[in-house]
Amino acid sequence: MSPNAAKTPTRPIRVDLEDWADFGEAATAMGTDRSAAFRAFMHWYLHRPGAKLPPRPTSSVITEVVEPARAKREAERQQAASE
Repeated sequence: MSPNAAKTPTRPIRVDLEDWADFGEAATAMGTDRSAAFRAFMHWYLHRPGAKLPPRPTSSVITEVVEPARAKREAERQQAASE
């Protein structure tokens, strides 16, 4: 097995693209990534021993990181559409 091989298989899920992007921005701002945050939530949801509800981003993370990133993506989409 390659040292870069995934330890678990990927699972496709349907998620709104804006929510996915926002979730990634919030997870990064919280010092984690989407996969780790999602797995932590699933472990808590399933009552796995020792699992705790992962911390939720503060409102300042949303207003200072997520919302500006969303506005930037929207501006880039508008720019691309006008070209």
